[in-house]
Amino acid sequence: MTSPVLPERRLDHLITDAGTGQVRRSTEYSGVVWIGGRPPTGGIFFGRSVSASKPRVASVFVPDSLPYLDAEAAVVTHTWISSGPGDPNPFIVGARAELVPDPRDPRLCWVQLTVRVAGSVPAGIGYRIVVEADPGMVGR
Repeated sequence: MTSPVLPERRLDHLITDAGTGQVRRSTEYSGVVWIGGRPPTGGIFFGRSVSASKPRVASVFVPDSLPYLDAEAAVVTHTWISSGPGDPNPFIVGARAELVPDPRDPRLCWVQLTVRVAGSVPAGIGYRIVVEADPGMVGR
């Protein structure tokens, strides 16, 4: 089952690292990923309950990810329940974003988000991922 990803507009900034004084590229990715199927579109909806001991796991490449030439970057992940169909309410067991090699071209890395959810699914999980890297590490 696919996990639809609905990205928001990507934000890119050049910043100065306070500790080193080096210029860094800070890119913010945000949106919603649906775990356990597509979002409900109206009418009667029946959810499924997922145990916390065996959470539903979705691992998706962020669709608007920049290509990175190296996985050496600071990656910060924030996730929250964006919406769910009802009781028992869904909850996030764990979430992590990282730069992972492209299976087609290992010289490039892309942002991948992995989320573990329990409770009622499908559930919309909001995400905000910030990647700080050397500006030369972002490919074209």
